[in-house]
Amino acid sequence: MRPLAGAAILVTAFATTAQAQETWVAVATDDGPHFGYAVGMATREAAEMTSLGECVGSCRIRLTAPARCVAFVRSDPGNASGYGAGPTRETAQQTAWDDCNRRVPSNSCTVRVAQCFE
Repeated sequence: MRPLAGAAILVTAFATTAQAQETWVAVATDDGPHFGYAVGMATREAAEMTSLGECVGSCRIRLTAPARCVAFVRSDPGNASGYGAGPTRETAQQTAWDDCNRRVPSNSCTVRVAQCFE
């Protein structure tokens, strides 16, 4: 086997493995105190259904993404929320924090959930 052909096989095998390990996250809320989330789901639909199933009330999907981690941040005084997804808990949490704090006085948002698929 030529070296270049061997490299192509390795890249293809790695890409297939990476796709097989892709996980989905989702957050659903009722625009109030109730929320549901999902991490580590095999499909977008599974993530959305799981997050809706965890949420009490008239909830809607707010975030769905192919990621390993998800975060939901909320400010009750300003009735604002933020959502984030990413490769690490810190990345997802910071995105959600920034998203929430854009709409309310700084630092009035609190983390409700920051979870990763382990």
